Amino acid sequence: MQKLLLHKTLKEAWEYSNNNPKSVSLFVVLNYLVCVCAVASWKTFWFWLVLALMYVLWSAVFRYCFERRPYVEVSSLFASMIPSTKILVFSVLVVSAILLLPIGLLFVPGLPAEFMNGYSVFLSQTMHESDVMDMVVNLVVIILSPYILYRPMLAWIAAILGRSGSLKFAWEKTKGNYWEFLLLAVVVDLCLAAIYNGILMLGGNVFVALLPISVLVIYFNIVLAKIYAFFFLEVNKKGA
Repeated sequence: MQKLLLHKTLKEAWEYSNNNPKSVSLFVVLNYLVCVCAVASWKTFWFWLVLALMYVLWSAVFRYCFERRPYVEVSSLFASMIPSTKILVFSVLVVSAILLLPIGLLFVPGLPAEFMNGYSVFLSQTMHESDVMDMVVNLVVIILSPYILYRPMLAWIAAILGRSGSLKFAWEKTKGNYWEFLLLAVVVDLCLAAIYNGILMLGGNVFVALLPISVLVIYFNIVLAKIYAFFFLEVNKKGA
């Protein structure tokens, strides 16, 4: 069983970024432009097209890291949709089930009427407080992310590279590393939240915040590439 050394992986990703400044900067700029288009097209038909464009961009990032030419390959994109769809569906189902658990208590027979009335009022107030719900959803996603996001995403990377996109195989290769992936999830979440909220507090807007966020997004994609190489590749290429 291989144990992921997160601090080493973060360092390797940083060194890779420093050794490839032009390409990394290009990906950052492209990611920023796509994010700006996503914000501008929110709640419109064009938003889904922008998401598709981001999907292609991120696949190109990983293919570049592993020197897989062409960097955008149609067959690999279609192949990667199988694990990515499974990740999306599984994530939505798991998070939805956990968020609906408090409501399930209302259907437990035999509970005192006083408790049920008080709990109903509490639940109603909590559900209407978006900040509380956002915090709960965020916490649930972070705790479950090693299972529903980070490890399955390695299967997606494999499919992007033209290899097996088996979720089961990805889980087997990375077993015993829950706390390492959880720590990565916490680091990612804290960094993104600190930058976004910090810029807004300083008077900036979402478009200003998207630039440093794009830097982090591309950097953490490179981190995932390093993690994939650690678990799945015997010989690393191009420092990936």
